[in-house]
Amino acid sequence: MPYEIYPAIVSRAHILKAKRLTAALELCTGAPDSVADKLRYARLAAGINQDALAEMVGVDRATLLRYENGQVSEDNMQVDLLVRVAAACGVDKLFCCSLYHAFIIEDAGAQIKRWRKEMGFTQKKMAVKLGVRVSAVKRWEQNKNKPPRWVWELVGCSIDM
Repeated sequence: MPYEIYPAIVSRAHILKAKRLTAALELCTGAPDSVADKLRYARLAAGINQDALAEMVGVDRATLLRYENGQVSEDNMQVDLLVRVAAACGVDKLFCCSLYHAFIIEDAGAQIKRWRKEMGFTQKKMAVKLGVRVSAVKRWEQNKNKPPRWVWELVGCSIDM
């Protein structure tokens, strides 16, 4: 096992140090593309074990483990948790996120509204074209509800509705 737990305490959390950090990082790709790989890579590069990171971000270890193992669909991952993990690991807030998560973080409502206006749609017309209720469009634009991935895929695209 390439890990060794040292009794160092940071914020009452044990720190994981790899005997060989390169061996630990081999568990991930050099340029992680899945959110699970990004989470694991950030944690290992920071030298933090799962227990410590879970405590630092305010979740139980099992939740963090499910995220790192890809057992939670990326669409169902809590974006604020991904940002907290990135901060705890000392990486950019969007490092652990997919492009869809970045869309949510970077004011999805304003992006949807801008796209709708560029297309010349009212909220009602957009709702009809997308097959959703007008209230759904309003809530997306007000950032009250997280728009589904398929809406993100449409934003900014020139489509013929």
